[in-house]
Amino acid sequence: MLSFEEIQWQSMTFEEIDSILIERVRIYEDAIAKRGGKRPKREGFIMERIANIDNLRLADRKAQEGKTKRIIIVNGKEVRIPNKYIQKHNENAEKELRDLQKMILTLTFPPPNYRSEFLKTDAGKVRELIKQNYYPWRILQHAIMLVVSPRIFGSLITDTFACVKGKGLHFGVRRIKRTMRRHPELKWFWKTDFKKYYQSLPHELVRSSLKRLFKDKTFIRLIDIVVLAYDSGIEVIKELENEIIRNQRNPYWGRVKPDIRKSRNKPHRPSDETRR
Repeated sequence: MLSFEEIQWQSMTFEEIDSILIERVRIYEDAIAKRGGKRPKREGFIMERIANIDNLRLADRKAQEGKTKRIIIVNGKEVRIPNKYIQKHNENAEKELRDLQKMILTLTFPPPNYRSEFLKTDAGKVRELIKQNYYPWRILQHAIMLVVSPRIFGSLITDTFACVKGKGLHFGVRRIKRTMRRHPELKWFWKTDFKKYYQSLPHELVRSSLKRLFKDKTFIRLIDIVVLAYDSGIEVIKELENEIIRNQRNPYWGRVKPDIRKSRNKPHRPSDETRR
């Protein structure tokens, strides 16, 4: 079987592409079935699943959920207006999805168009969102997640909450209560937050984590284009450094977060050699 990169996708018709994608996935699944159904540690044939036209159509529907109208403020009132980008896409959706399919297969995409948008959450926290155009980027993001999310979520520990479906705030509270009932010696739990978490996440860490789950080199290149192409820049580093300086002005900083190196000589502080 030819590798994904060796196939001349650009010169094929859509019918030929569909049949080849389906056949390659079928051969892969048949090989797993012959081994007793046990899936490999690192999944393969990811690009074929992402580029499947049925997956792209489903991703298009998912991307539009709750997004067909935008909310703007007019004279202090919220007004819903149609999303012009989605409207424009829907006028020629099938053709654009086919064009997106070719983009995925050949890894040729238009230049990214990042734009910043600030959103105030229900808790009152202001978050900065980095968005791209609906087509092709947001459809592509949903297409990727539809394929890889079961494998990624399956690799996480049980106590992973928030954005995982069915494991939100209430699930987390139930888990904490159950743990404290089973272990009465536990009296406290620690809740913390990371400032600029997504913006400061090392790209190489994301890349290496995905390589442990998926063996498709072309898929990793796709992630580099779709996800890791954005660079938060030096501004995020400076903001994090300023946050440390602001926290150090707090009179309780030394108590909350002691510096081990400065406290080694204190008699009640064990040194690194005795801390086992």
